[in-house]
Amino acid sequence: MNSVVSMSSSAKAALIFLLVIGEQNVGALNNGLALSPPMGWSSWNHFHRNYNETLFYETAKAMANNGMKALGYTYVNIDGGWWAGSDTGHVTRNQSGYIQVNKEKFPNGIDKLIEFIHSQDLKWGHYTDGGVHFCNGDKPASYGYEEQDSKLFASWGIDMIKIDACGDNGLSSQKIMTTWEKNLNATGRPVLISNCRNSCLLPKAWQSWCPDVANMWRSSGDIGASWQRVMNNLKSLIGAGEKGGPGRWNDPDFLEVGNMPLLESRSHFSLWCVTSSPLIAGNDLRNMSKDILNILTNQEAIAVNQQYSGNAGDQVAVNGSTEVWAKPLMGTGNYLNHAVVLLNRDDKEEQTVTCPFSSLGMSMGIRCQVRDLWSHEDMPFALGSVQRSLKPHDVAFLKLSNCTQA
Repeated sequence: MNSVVSMSSSAKAALIFLLVIGEQNVGALNNGLALSPPMGWSSWNHFHRNYNETLFYETAKAMANNGMKALGYTYVNIDGGWWAGSDTGHVTRNQSGYIQVNKEKFPNGIDKLIEFIHSQDLKWGHYTDGGVHFCNGDKPASYGYEEQDSKLFASWGIDMIKIDACGDNGLSSQKIMTTWEKNLNATGRPVLISNCRNSCLLPKAWQSWCPDVANMWRSSGDIGASWQRVMNNLKSLIGAGEKGGPGRWNDPDFLEVGNMPLLESRSHFSLWCVTSSPLIAGNDLRNMSKDILNILTNQEAIAVNQQYSGNAGDQVAVNGSTEVWAKPLMGTGNYLNHAVVLLNRDDKEEQTVTCPFSSLGMSMGIRCQVRDLWSHEDMPFALGSVQRSLKPHDVAFLKLSNCTQA
């Protein structure tokens, strides 16, 4: 089944962004962090609240030894369940309001764990909810305790914090996030701030204050280890390429690579790379196949993710169940290089997907060198378009360079 991809209305807007070199008129949190999309690992997608300190010690060692750290995977992130009273409905705080750590899960303390993380030249990502209760109903969460929690977390040496929104109960998200930014800044410790669903969902609910108080913000609801969930979260990035940039990144949620079939894992990773999404692995790094490790450590794919040339990446063409996502890259001569992902979103049918160079702001008379970023092979020059026949849920991840007038 063949389908030539045509320009969508959102693609026309995205095209304008892709042609602009330099940062857009979007603010950014001025803390010097996340100048490229953050990379690391999080416990949530695979383990949820079922963990203890051993998982984090072993995962840090795995990252240090399997090549991930050397490629930029830096943050080891915990999620919900670390507090005393987890899953009881009641969070334990002392008389001064300082939250207590779950001693059954962390008998040696989180501060000692963070010391070890830092000894591995890695960084610690922490978690809280900005509202009155955590996502499992435990309360109180951090609302009203921002000063105590910021001071405590900074004293432990955290390097990143994910601030959730399950317990906002109609509270002002802008107030919650602004209060957190203010209190974290007052500690003097540089902390990457990740806003999880606090009024920055894209595209309809975007708030201009979001990049002023966070380095990354969730563009979508929660991801899951299914093709449909990944596609739903990808959809939130349509037209959002202009929002992302150094210090301010769209976050369609963390990776499910390794929690899904191999082909879908590769497609998922490709799409997160071409949209400059944070590369936060969510599988069990201690027990993964070589094929999954090869996906997570594809240097050419990661290089695309980490480069910024005026736009974070966007959907540039769509027709039915086929799409083209693209991102401008630095180039030489009169034309930008581009990273392009051809996507067959269809569940059953093989599709031929075409990316006309006109969808990238180039004329049909342009010829470009094509490199396949999964086979790591240079392909013949393409004139006016690139095309691939793809299985259901498959992608082609290509780099176009050395573009000239034919």
